[in-house]
Amino acid sequence: MESLESRWRRLRGSRPGQMESPPSPGEGIRLWEESLPLFAWHGALPLEAWRTAPRGAVATLAGHPDWLDIPPEGVLFLDTETTGLAGGAGTMIFLIGFARIEGEALVFRQLFLADPAVEPVFWRAFLALTHGVQGLVTFNGRGFDLPLIEMRLAIQRLRWPGLSVPHWDLLPTARRLWRRRLPSRALAALEEAVLGLERSPDDVPGHEIPSRYWSYLQTRNPDLLEGVFLHNRQDVLSMVILAARLAHLFETPELDPAVQGWDWVQLGRWYQDSGRWEAAERAFRRALEEGGEDPELRRAAWHALGTLLRRMGRLEEAARIWQEWAMELPDEVLPAARLARYYERVRRDPIEARRWAEIALERIDLQANPERWWSLRESLMRRMARLGNALWGD
Repeated sequence: MESLESRWRRLRGSRPGQMESPPSPGEGIRLWEESLPLFAWHGALPLEAWRTAPRGAVATLAGHPDWLDIPPEGVLFLDTETTGLAGGAGTMIFLIGFARIEGEALVFRQLFLADPAVEPVFWRAFLALTHGVQGLVTFNGRGFDLPLIEMRLAIQRLRWPGLSVPHWDLLPTARRLWRRRLPSRALAALEEAVLGLERSPDDVPGHEIPSRYWSYLQTRNPDLLEGVFLHNRQDVLSMVILAARLAHLFETPELDPAVQGWDWVQLGRWYQDSGRWEAAERAFRRALEEGGEDPELRRAAWHALGTLLRRMGRLEEAARIWQEWAMELPDEVLPAARLARYYERVRRDPIEARRWAEIALERIDLQANPERWWSLRESLMRRMARLGNALWGD
């Protein structure tokens, strides 16, 4: 890899039309730029995967319908490195990495604040380099990067239009999809588990980055920052591939080998919330197929699928799911209670309804904390009384 000092000797402000006043090394900021062909791979996918990502899936995952109208070339991927990890008025941003598609390449840039005294120049350069952004993608940007950018710009009495465009923070998306299967949803963990990537030994852990910068300001030794630049570059490129993978996965999960087990339940819930009930049903059934010997996963899939079928008005199918659930997991209360309700209200079969109500009550008594089921017990007892009257014709 080219050394930081060698980079700086080649630094240029920008190409024509990108910046009004290109920064020079003497102004205390540095700009690194590289153009990556879209056919280049980063982990398990080529960079081209972002350009072909289904926009409807992006809009759903990002939670903003305007993403339907944002072309891939209008999207900026952004990550910052700062002098502190907690944020606050005393925290400065000294490095911003950002990338977007330009022509047949993904152009990646890093803007580095080599001298905090020229922070206003740093921010004016950033505004010029990111002109025309229509959509923004970050990883934990909503909670960290964007508030800090807004604060530092406010200090300089500057405004960045990028703070007002539709924003997709990938961290909440990753948490929602993989929280039940993956022990960590940190970007480095997702790289290994989902993107087929491993961090370089030269990568600097995030918690070391602030101290590296402070040491650099004291010593002006650029070797201290080479790993920081590498860390930031990896973060930005991984966000591009993660966004692409999430969008393609959401649209056609059956084609993605990364989807397994609990992912199907989480996807199904997302489809259901989005009104895609047929896709939700397929996902829940796939979760049951892959549930194997995991009773917690099968319980979640039965619960979700039965509820979905009931909402769709397919009550007989829902009853079959509840019965399968109740028979396979003989300690479960909910499927028995739902079958009691089904046979009373839908099938008008008091004998079968009473049988399932009795089973549900017996299972409540076997629970470790039966008091948790007090409300359901009262409902079942009332149902038993009604059913008893019906059996005797009262």
